[in-house]
Amino acid sequence: MKTRLINLAVAAVMMIGISSANAQQVYTLSAGSELKVSGTSTLHDWTMKSTSGNGKATFTMAGDQLQGITNLQVSLKAETLKSGKSGMDDKAYDALKTGDFPTISFTLREMKYIKQNGTAITYTATGDLIIAGVKRAVTFTGTGKAGDDKFQFDGKTTFKLTDFKVDPPTAMFGTIKTGDEVTVAFNVTFKNSATL
Repeated sequence: MKTRLINLAVAAVMMIGISSANAQQVYTLSAGSELKVSGTSTLHDWTMKSTSGNGKATFTMAGDQLQGITNLQVSLKAETLKSGKSGMDDKAYDALKTGDFPTISFTLREMKYIKQNGTAITYTATGDLIIAGVKRAVTFTGTGKAGDDKFQFDGKTTFKLTDFKVDPPTAMFGTIKTGDEVTVAFNVTFKNSATL
């Protein structure tokens, strides 16, 4: 009986040590984080950018090493995406049905792979992307960098607009056509909410 009590006490101490070693902390998306959507057309390639996203995530840390990310959600107003050409922007907003679906959002499902070597990070993540009210699973791959109470990540994924029931925009009575395939790329920074 005494041996069993000792074993239970040791197990309890080990569990406390494990839980304290792997601390969970909430991180917030920093202002200035950038999202880019790029594609092609019969006239020229194009890019739209936004730096107006909002988001939070729970980071699991072991000391200064990132072990995992959960509860990550990022969203932005679709009409904060700008190309520098108002005519193109208006066509894009019509295609994205921003009057009915003003927000684009991403919710993490799983960090399928994450590795930190010093301050350098590599990762693969899957999640649900919602565009024009349609939700589809996408996979992002990219790199990152650890800093003082913050993490910077970049990554990208490619998909077809028609996967989200978005008709590629056209102009000049259909003589200029946007390609169906687009690439979403981001460069974002998450800061520890406790230090904001």
